[in-house]
Amino acid sequence: MTIDTDFHCHVSRTSAREMVEAAEACDLRVLGISEHDFQMVEARATLPHLGPEGPLLTFDRYIESVYEAAQRSPIAVRLGMEVDFIPGKNEAIQALLQPHPWDFLIGSVHEVDGVQFERTGELTRTEGEARWLRYYVLLREAVSSGFFDVVSHPVRMRVKNPHLPPTLDDELAQLAAEAARCNVALEINGYDILSSPDLVRRLARACASQHTPISVSSDAHRPGRIAQAHQQSAEILREAGITKVRIWNQRVAEDYTI
Repeated sequence: MTIDTDFHCHVSRTSAREMVEAAEACDLRVLGISEHDFQMVEARATLPHLGPEGPLLTFDRYIESVYEAAQRSPIAVRLGMEVDFIPGKNEAIQALLQPHPWDFLIGSVHEVDGVQFERTGELTRTEGEARWLRYYVLLREAVSSGFFDVVSHPVRMRVKNPHLPPTLDDELAQLAAEAARCNVALEINGYDILSSPDLVRRLARACASQHTPISVSSDAHRPGRIAQAHQQSAEILREAGITKVRIWNQRVAEDYTI
């Protein structure tokens, strides 16, 4: 069972060329590069509350750097963007993206009702369970929005919130069912596997039960993290009985057998 693609990585702390070289060294066949929307100069007025992770880029410079890296590489390189899903701001964000030739767009929920949940303090159990449930409402809305090809890290809330609701498996099943209905992939995320493997297993089982498309990624922010946890991802997919991974080219989906 071989996963030879990675469709979620970032370049703001390094460069597109260095990420592509790392993908070559890992014997990947296709690399999807997907910088954050809030790293773009043009998006800062819409997303001023999301702190940059590295030097800002313009859309044109970002796209040019990905294309330049692709031209010098024997592997296929696809142009993507990780896009925040925020009620009240989605239309403005999407308007910024429309002029550009994306191969794929990743939808991400990084905040719940104005709170960036990866940067919050301790929660009571009641607060924590309520935030998980609201998180899944937003993830389902992102899936059904029609904006995205894949919705990322559906268990990322666990980073700062240990208070899993007793209905978590039902929430995962509902999310997987909505993604299958909309033909939107859910992401098996390498960072989450390294931090919360049991939750990723539960996500994979939900996706298998609903026949949901699956994307596999590292979520790498440094070259050394490309394809991180791909071996564990393959094991989790094997356990769940999942044999297909989804990738994209010019927003057209392709499923390959692993």
